[in-house]
Amino acid sequence: MHELGVLTNAVKTVSNVAKQNGVRKVKFMTLQIGAESTFVPAFMEKLFPAAKENYPILEHAELRIEVVPGNKLVIKEIGY
Repeated sequence: MHELGVLTNAVKTVSNVAKQNGVRKVKFMTLQIGAESTFVPAFMEKLFPAAKENYPILEHAELRIEVVPGNKLVIKEIGY
């Protein structure tokens, strides 16, 4: 299950971007997941609490997922 590693890297990236921009609390992050990718959206949702565990800025953040054509995973939006 490679979703946890990829999701943890996405959370780390969001945390870093938020801190660089003076954001104290992230409310949500939106990921676009390609329908042809190997990522399973249900696994991402289930693993999100574990992925954000060491990132207090995302403590109460919600994960939003959009399934799109293609095979990529993209951080589309960060809400704060």
